Amino acid sequence: MPLAPKPEAFPKIRGALRLYQVCAYITGIMLLLLCAEMLLKYAFGYEFWAFGNYGFLAFVPYSPDGQIGQPPTGVNLSIGILVAHGWLYVLYLFSDFRLWSLMRWNFVRFVAIALGGVIPFLSFFVEARITKQVKTYLAGREAEEATLVEASN
Repeated sequence: MPLAPKPEAFPKIRGALRLYQVCAYITGIMLLLLCAEMLLKYAFGYEFWAFGNYGFLAFVPYSPDGQIGQPPTGVNLSIGILVAHGWLYVLYLFSDFRLWSLMRWNFVRFVAIALGGVIPFLSFFVEARITKQVKTYLAGREAEEATLVEASN
């Protein structure tokens, strides 16, 4: 029989679940932005730049060798989206690990949740399913604990 979370860990589980929910939405949105950026860059040949010689915000033709037109200056928002998604995915993995370890699930579930941050739209579906499972589990265990306390009195 697998180990079950201890009742004194339930408040920590609720906190870990909330962190996971926030991270899942942020990571999912950033992954969609990353996919849009890659489509813009590799299918249409443009990058997104800010505060440079092309203006406040601009779509600049992408050239890996730098041979097309005037080289852009400023902030490359395309790379910014890439880096931000990478670091936010690390935070998502941390929140996944925290919830997974508190719930005492098997390693396969950890990997399944982690995949939510690398497949577009999946983080939204995984988050909804995990949230429902955790809340249902906690409600059931708390009802169990309440009946045990009543029976002992």
